[in-house]
Amino acid sequence: MSKSATDLHNTIDKAADAAQPIVDRMASSAHAGVDKVSGALSGVTGRVDEKTRQLTDAYKNFAETGRDYVRTSPATSILVALGVGYTLSKLLGRRN
Repeated sequence: MSKSATDLHNTIDKAADAAQPIVDRMASSAHAGVDKVSGALSGVTGRVDEKTRQLTDAYKNFAETGRDYVRTSPATSILVALGVGYTLSKLLGRRN
């Protein structure tokens, strides 16, 4: 029995030694995949940040233009606001 136990131990050790390079390659591939995904996400994050900045700038520009228009034409602004409010109330008031 001792000899067969020793043989089994040797077989297990050989299998473990043979499997180690495969495990190393798999781990290396997994690390490369994580790095690739991380790089892609980093690029997306940068683009999202840039688009957010552009939208914020556009909103600020739009708001400032609106303020300037109201300052230069207050009567027209009030009439337009009343017209839009009336139209919205008619459109939304038809709901049942």
